[in-house]
Amino acid sequence: MQFKIKNRDTPIIEIAPLIDVVFLLLLFFMVTSHFAAMPGLEISLPEVQPGAAVTTSDRLEINVTAAGDVYVAGRPVALAELKEALREAAPNPATTVVVLSADENTPHGRVVALMDVLRQLALKKVVIAARWRETPDTR
Repeated sequence: MQFKIKNRDTPIIEIAPLIDVVFLLLLFFMVTSHFAAMPGLEISLPEVQPGAAVTTSDRLEINVTAAGDVYVAGRPVALAELKEALREAAPNPATTVVVLSADENTPHGRVVALMDVLRQLALKKVVIAARWRETPDTR
């Protein structure tokens, strides 16, 4: 019994329909996604090693309590007077390092508002104080 051998053409993949599908997917994702610009604060944090102390002659400490009360250099300041108090406490904003200590239960909006005031006054060297949590060795 002799089988007939047919000459088969090599398969050809058409690229035009693939490009159409990729274009439609791109169009679908562009239309269904929305692009929102989130406003942010430009803050340049100094680089320190964990546990290292900030050593500078121009150091300003700002404390925020859990109730949202603000203390600049140890004295209480109302939000309406915050800009003036910071101008007096930091006459040279380029070299002043601000150490911001906020209670963990402080409302987030109060800290963001304070950081916005620091940005407006060109106080860009901000360090956020925190306690180092001892992690147990899990080896």
